[in-house]
Amino acid sequence: MNMKNFKTVIIGAGPAGMACAHELSKAGHKPVIFDLEQQPGGICRTLDYQGYLFDIGGHRFLTKSGEINELWSKMMGNDMLRVRRLSRIYYKHRFFSYPLKFFDTFLKLGAWGSWKAIASLLWCKYRKKGDITTFEGWVIRNFGRELYKVFFEHYTEKVWGVASANLSADWAEQRLRGLSLKSLLRSVFSSGRKKGPKTLTEEFLYPRTGPGEFFMRFQSSIEKMGGQFYWGRKVTELKTDGNRVISVVVEDFRSDKREEIPVDGVFSTMPLPLLVRSLSPKVPLDILGASEALRFRSFIAVNVVLNTAQLFSDQWLYIQDPDVRMGRIQNYKNWSPAMVPDPSRTSLGLEYFCDEKDDFWNKSDIDLMDLAMSELEKIGIARREHLINGFVVRVPHAYPVYSMGYLENVKTVRGYLERFDNLRTLGRGGLFRYDNSDHALLSGIFTARNFLGSGDYDIWGLHADTSYLES
Repeated sequence: MNMKNFKTVIIGAGPAGMACAHELSKAGHKPVIFDLEQQPGGICRTLDYQGYLFDIGGHRFLTKSGEINELWSKMMGNDMLRVRRLSRIYYKHRFFSYPLKFFDTFLKLGAWGSWKAIASLLWCKYRKKGDITTFEGWVIRNFGRELYKVFFEHYTEKVWGVASANLSADWAEQRLRGLSLKSLLRSVFSSGRKKGPKTLTEEFLYPRTGPGEFFMRFQSSIEKMGGQFYWGRKVTELKTDGNRVISVVVEDFRSDKREEIPVDGVFSTMPLPLLVRSLSPKVPLDILGASEALRFRSFIAVNVVLNTAQLFSDQWLYIQDPDVRMGRIQNYKNWSPAMVPDPSRTSLGLEYFCDEKDDFWNKSDIDLMDLAMSELEKIGIARREHLINGFVVRVPHAYPVYSMGYLENVKTVRGYLERFDNLRTLGRGGLFRYDNSDHALLSGIFTARNFLGSGDYDIWGLHADTSYLES
């Protein structure tokens, strides 16, 4: 590496880091991007396994930002598909349409279940007072306890690994804002005449060969303007002097070689606890404590190829049932036919959520595959004899957990980091915000513009209307 050319460093080639690099490159800078993986996109990259294409989770391209829509169109052209959304919730051997549909929901709940749900909704909405600062309290107030138990409780606790009563209502406000029984009824009977909450969108855009293709083209554009990418690299230390970062220490995973690189500016998408830990000299104990209190949830995808042409028509299923650990199922041929080279076969992404380095995280790939196929059989999706092959992907620090009191810790860490004139944080990990790819792209673009003096955006407070409403 020619260290003389390394002036502006971007840590992470996920959506935010890529958008920041692109914006800086357009302005004549030549940023250097370090990433642990071997390709761009972060959690939005697409993996090729024997010709079958797998996302890391499903990633709809859906935004209210004209600028992001223009960027997607410019990069993808005719290779961006318009897909009609189909997703359902699996609960106790029944599949409920999601977004919820009035007649479908109450038909499957049955007369007694429907009566209890409506009575509970009215009681909780208008009579019962509760703590709406928690996810549990917020959802019960808006949907009633019965619908909360059927459609929210178990899936939420699978994802976050904490009781819903210990999860901040900010999560519900961010992801379910505008969604209520009233809005769902309106969406059923208005036949689309009125614009409902964004989570009810029935169509989305999707690259023909997955979101990874968008980021590969993004990379090519950045490289043509002089940006450089270094894969399999981990930034282990940021050395500071007063109010500036003066150098970063980079480790090459293949050779274990470490280099210290002088920098003029650093843009970090690292999870905040890792960033704070990497600062040298060490930060004060109160700042370290606040950062360590920010918890992330990790993600495991058991990806399988099955010898069957058709299993279900949905792009994804939410597995709300408490009898299985699986949280979600992606069916990639229903996102785009090009994701599966052989139409007589089906590829699924079976999703689990855990804490990094816990017992589940450390299960062998064989044990995870065995569990996933057992659970597929249990819920009646596929049989074990359908399995041809598969592989496992582990993603640490995938989702910031909105635990009670998390905002105060974020404010404490943010206040300390803002003392460094040439260090900026962005993206999901760097802002500790569960955003989607369009929001992450905007945070990268706006961060670069702030640096260039062509904008004055509050990156930490980007309007929530620019992000999706559901996970």
